[in-house]
Amino acid sequence: MTCKVCGGASAAFGELTVLGRHRARYRRCEACGYVFVDDPNWLDEAYADHAIAALDTGIVVRNLWLADALDALLRWRFRNVRRALDHGAGTGLFVRLMRDRGYDFRWSDPYCENLFALGFEADEAQTFDLVTCFEVIEHLVEPLPVFEQLAARAPILIFSTELLPEHDNHPGEWHYYAPATGQHVGFFTQASLRKLAARLGRHFASDGRMLHAFTADPLDPRWLRRVAKQRHARWLLRLARRRPTLTWRDGETLARRLAEQQARLNP
Repeated sequence: MTCKVCGGASAAFGELTVLGRHRARYRRCEACGYVFVDDPNWLDEAYADHAIAALDTGIVVRNLWLADALDALLRWRFRNVRRALDHGAGTGLFVRLMRDRGYDFRWSDPYCENLFALGFEADEAQTFDLVTCFEVIEHLVEPLPVFEQLAARAPILIFSTELLPEHDNHPGEWHYYAPATGQHVGFFTQASLRKLAARLGRHFASDGRMLHAFTADPLDPRWLRRVAKQRHARWLLRLARRRPTLTWRDGETLARRLAEQQARLNP
């Protein structure tokens, strides 16, 4: 079976029981090191159970960390970004956090209900200056088409996924396989992400662990290493002027839309 990232040959890498009853067979690319599940036919079941999603108790802490990291990058390295998209935005918590910090982020997620960023959904045909995609790509059965779509929408892609460690990385040896949820089906190395960036015609940068970027212009990976450490990101934030929040303007916009809707229903 060929690699879904670079097209290289793959070999069996191990097995796990997921969701307590399905046997997952993992393969690893012999060229780039990408690990993927062969035929994860339990995904409908994995995403139907809200109890599984409840296992992600770090969701708020993670979004606060990512908001600091992106805010620092936008203030110091990507100052010309005006419109941004959060793909796979889930409940919209990150979008709301970034709008509260003054950035025009939009929400997109075909599989989740927008709770915190209602009214700020992205138009499907809209392009952006930057796209974020956090804790999403390890869920993708076919990562290349999704990355191609995102690359077509913005020149800068900032995303997160935990890189496969060099040692103790077989199924059962690394927490990120997350067999209790059955949702993680693809696991990346720096080599696999570099190959993916090359296929998209983009430059690749990484903090070496969790935070990564595909960019049209080269990005020094030291920026990602700095902002990935929350104390460094917050130090950078203290040194740069913050943008005016969109919190109250958003409230006024939504109130106006609601009044217009009510007027149409009650002429």
